[in-house]
Amino acid sequence: MRIKVRYFARYRSLVGKGEEELEVPEGITVKELIDILKERYPILKNEVFAEEDDLADVNVSRNGRYVRFDEV
Repeated sequence: MRIKVRYFARYRSLVGKGEEELEVPEGITVKELIDILKERYPILKNEVFAEEDDLADVNVSRNGRYVRFDEV
């Protein structure tokens, strides 16, 4: 499935763009998407996750609604 990822504030500066479209597997969770983004943009690893791989101060929304990281 094709999705649009939008970056705001410091994440926009880190990845150097405001948005991009990605092809991802159907049923992907938010955490799995973040793992893909960490592979594409290694600088996000320290920005999105703490040392123990716990979530840092990040808010993710889908279609205007904030979602948990285990949501599809």
